[in-house]
Amino acid sequence: MLIAVATVLLCYAIARVPREVHPLDLTFNSMLDHLLRGRFDVDPAIVGREGFAVGGQVMAYWGILPALLRLPFTLFPDWRTLDFTIGSCLVALAAMLATKLWTLKQIRRARPDLPDWLGRAVAAVLVLAGAQTCFLRFSLYQEVCLWAALWGALFVAAAIHARLHGLGRGALLVMALAAGLAILTRVSLGIGLVAAFAGVLLVETIRNRGGLRGWIAAATPPVLLLALLGAVTALVNLGRWGNPLTFADYHHYLYNAWYPDRLVRMAEQGLFNLHRVPFGLIYYFAPIWVLHGANGQLLLEATRQKWIDAAELPPSSFLLTDPLLLLLGILAVLQAMRHTSATRLRSVVIALGLALPALLMLCAVSMNFRYRLDFYPLFEFLAFSGLIRIGEGARAPGKRLVAALAVISVLASLLIGAAYLVGRLGPGQLLIGDGVGAYYLQAFGLR
Repeated sequence: MLIAVATVLLCYAIARVPREVHPLDLTFNSMLDHLLRGRFDVDPAIVGREGFAVGGQVMAYWGILPALLRLPFTLFPDWRTLDFTIGSCLVALAAMLATKLWTLKQIRRARPDLPDWLGRAVAAVLVLAGAQTCFLRFSLYQEVCLWAALWGALFVAAAIHARLHGLGRGALLVMALAAGLAILTRVSLGIGLVAAFAGVLLVETIRNRGGLRGWIAAATPPVLLLALLGAVTALVNLGRWGNPLTFADYHHYLYNAWYPDRLVRMAEQGLFNLHRVPFGLIYYFAPIWVLHGANGQLLLEATRQKWIDAAELPPSSFLLTDPLLLLLGILAVLQAMRHTSATRLRSVVIALGLALPALLMLCAVSMNFRYRLDFYPLFEFLAFSGLIRIGEGARAPGKRLVAALAVISVLASLLIGAAYLVGRLGPGQLLIGDGVGAYYLQAFGLR
């Protein structure tokens, strides 16, 4: 309780620091203000072009959870005009890091044969690289993704705890809670957590056919919890769009007036299309799209124009920011292919569920830097699973290799995170006409 009170007071103090406030960053204040009056719209002057004009009102498409988290601040008379975005992002980031370090600690305790040097390398990467370092440009956009990433980390922590100590009601409750909160925050990640939770229920139902009554008794409270949070989400969708299964209707997006080509692209190809996966793989793993060809045009620009609304800077690759996590994840997959058990099957369905948000981002009509956060629950679940297998006797990667990958991860994350801070948001192709190198030299004040 004291921690919660201290957190609220700290966030309020940060919000009171004089600084220029962008109206958009007050969107969740407006959303909460309207929700408390039984309305689902937001102030058009606050949300601006990011709004959706529906039935004479303006809606926001972001989940309501960041707004609900502002409830304690309604105790202060000036809460509507204060920007709590930075404090909210810091809380989400700190909680996310603490959750991941707790998960690593559980593995090291349960598998004492795990090499200490490997555990320390993973801890360094969790603290100094990847999801904890690359996304420190705090804004409303980032706030949503960071809170969703926290729910993903919480789900992974429960899944790993169940792998180590058995699947009990507590782990199921945490998984259900994380999935439900994710749906209320960011639907793409929420879909993955719900799918992973459903996969666990299916596997365990088949596995517990002999004691089905006891299993149903254990699974019923988590299922009801997720159903309740899902019902709240459906109610919000109904109030916004008139359909409980619609999370955003981009036909009403106000930004379409500035980018009319997006309506054409959406009508022809949809918001998600598997044909975008090749470009998505390039965007997230090998960003050659920022380079110019011999003809002076950006590489793959014709493909981007056909399929993608916007590809956002900075150029980045998981192969640079997260190579150690990826290596451990590959080890986990190889081990799962060699050994079959009920526990392995549960891990497989969880991994498949967590892969859904990554797949959605690979085939989305827009590819933004912050969307990389949707990949981390999958990467980290597999990496933690790889650590468990090493602790159980699987061969560990070489010490020098692990050290090199950790250093690469930290340095690349710091550099790319800095580039994200100094760069501009929006369609990257509009910013690098003179070359990506020239753009960042100017952005860093070096020319």
